[in-house]
Amino acid sequence: VAAIIAAKDEADAIRIAKHVGEENPGPVHMLGYLVHNTHVTDELQEHGVGLVDADDRIAGLDQVKTGGTVIFTAHGVSPAVKAKERALGPKAVDATCSDVIRTHDLVDRLLGEGYEVVYIGLRGHPEPEGVIGHGPGRIHLVQELADVEKLAIPSEKIAITCQTTLSVWDTDSLIEATRLRYPRAEVYNEICRATQERQEAAV
Repeated sequence: VAAIIAAKDEADAIRIAKHVGEENPGPVHMLGYLVHNTHVTDELQEHGVGLVDADDRIAGLDQVKTGGTVIFTAHGVSPAVKAKERALGPKAVDATCSDVIRTHDLVDRLLGEGYEVVYIGLRGHPEPEGVIGHGPGRIHLVQELADVEKLAIPSEKIAITCQTTLSVWDTDSLIEATRLRYPRAEVYNEICRATQERQEAAV
């Protein structure tokens, strides 16, 4: 069972990773980039945390040695990744951001209630990968307007949600486009408050 230490933001996730690296005697592996910053990666290595550089986190687990520790980054991982970790046996520390955990819980609830989910996110980003893994085939990734136009969801029970770190303005436009296509869709905007505040300050 993974120890869950939900990160509040990137700085908190870095602090957690350093602590795990210092406190665990065996090899410690970060499953994917915590942040895309070489200075941060080098600093984590100084604290005993090695990077598993794999876009496919299930395949990345094959690089984690038995008896070591694996850290799930703040982006979150799919249930399949957690299941493979349990099967392989390394100790796991789940540093998934609390906002992402909330999205996972929301998606699980919606799927359980019979909804199809339109998920606004970036292809190839680890956060959507983790969310979509909660309901392959029932979670429909939308990154741009053309993706909305290609949607063909027969169900009347449709919910819309999104990656927590997207642009507020881009997300709003895709939500509106999806609602024009599916007027009865329910909207759950999951962009985290810290992200919104940074974007508004930049403007």
